[in-house]
This record gives sequence, structure tokens and C-alpha cells, in this order.
Amino acid sequence: MEIKSSKIAIIAGNGSIPFYLIKECIKQKREYCLIIIDGHGKKLSEKFKPDFIVSLAKMGKAINFVNDLKVKDIVMVGSVTRPSLNKLLPDLWTAKLIAKISTKIGGDDTILSSLTKALEYEGFNIIAPEDILPSLLCPEGTLGVYKPNENNMNDIIKGCKIAKIIGLNDIGQSIVIENGHVLAVEAAEGTDNMIKRSKVLKKEEKGGVLVKVIKPQQDRRIDRPVIGIDTIKTAWEAGLDGLALENNEILILNINEVIKYANEKGLFIEGI
Repeated sequence: MEIKSSKIAIIAGNGSIPFYLIKECIKQKREYCLIIIDGHGKKLSEKFKPDFIVSLAKMGKAINFVNDLKVKDIVMVGSVTRPSLNKLLPDLWTAKLIAKISTKIGGDDTILSSLTKALEYEGFNIIAPEDILPSLLCPEGTLGVYKPNENNMNDIIKGCKIAKIIGLNDIGQSIVIENGHVLAVEAAEGTDNMIKRSKVLKKEEKGGVLVKVIKPQQDRRIDRPVIGIDTIKTAWEAGLDGLALENNEILILNINEVIKYANEKGLFIEGI
């Protein structure tokens, strides 16, 4: 007997992952409702008509909308531009959330984890993108034809330790390291811009590794680290030797395209 999947609410920001999830829902014939954060997901809105557009200050309205549909499963995907809390005019539900997080010192993880707990308190199930599309997760081992050399491996081992410390402090998820020297640490600018910044700091024209991990305290259901074709292209343009990605933690968009490009350009991609 066929088991029908429950309807799901997709709360989307910017980026490509919402596209993948919607296409997979359509493929699986799984019902979904699309809620887009106001000011985000312009291309997504053009391709898939949103069922609801909600301001970050009015999350209570989105909750009422989902409750009216009797939907319990929620997936939150895509990057969101973090607003200035003192400029928001929140509804009652959002005001309560802001009151809880405003006294805590933290970055995006503090906000996202607080939002997740608040939604769970309302009775919703927060599910991860890979629960719907497991093929997005980076596998273990060498993904293409090129492997890291001994010098690369030393950078990867050291880089992983440093990246985890940075992540533990909710700063970023990635670093660029060359011959044991950290060239750049990811902050608010994102991975691709961090790679571009590292290019002018490199000692050698060719060399260095992008190391990307998940933050130790991160809720794996929300805001997982992601790379795609733009990241691998930026790594090549910066003269890096390759990428080291934490396996079963990092999402890779268009993995076949990413591996093909790496093979063509002589870059390694290692699931560590």
C-alpha cells in the first residue's frame, strides 16, 4: 500500500535550494505550500507562485496561515537578510520571539535556533532539506579525479580544527588556508566573497584549500552550509588547489556539474 507523505510548508529565502525542494515535491507528488520571506526569493516567486508572502516582522501571520491549512511539517531554506531588530514593527508572536533573543549574545545561529524552538513549541515539525532530497549531502572521500597532495592534507587537517573553533563562536563555516597559514575566515560576506578576498593574500599563484565545515552547535535542520558551481568557479579563479567539505554535513547543489568543472580545471573536492 502506498504511504502518502504529509503536506509540507516551505518557508523560503534566497538561493537555489528552494527550487530543488519544490521540484522534488512535484516529482514525489507531495503537496506543499510555498511561503516566501518578503524581499527575498524574487526568481522563486517568478517560477513558482507563492501561497503566502510574509514579513520577518509578522511571522505570526505565517503561523496562522499554516495552521489554517492543517500543515505540521515545515522546512526552512535559503539565506535571509538579517533585519535590524530596532527597525522592526513586529506582530505579537514575533515580538515575543525578539524579546527572548534580544538578551542573548549570538549571531545567526541564536536567531535561527530560537525561531526553530518557537515553531516547535507551536506544535510544528521542523524537517531538514535532506529529509526530502538526501542526494544533496556531500559524500565521503574524493569526489572527482584529483586528490589532495600531502601538503593539501596537512592544510585540511589544520584547517578543519580552526574552522570548527570559528564555527563554535558562530563566526563562519569556512576558511582558506595555504601552507599552514590561514588567509581568510568567513564572516558576514559569505563563502564566495571570502574566497575572492583570499586571492590577494596568497603567497603562491597556485595553492591553498577551501575548508568548509558545519558549526558544532548548529541545528542540522536549518541553514546547513552549501556550495555550488559558483563556489568551485571562484575557487579556481582564486588559484586554490581544491575544496575540503565535511561529509554528510555540507550540501552540494548540482553535484555532477560541480565535479565535472573540478575535473576540467584540475581541482580536488574531498569529503572529509
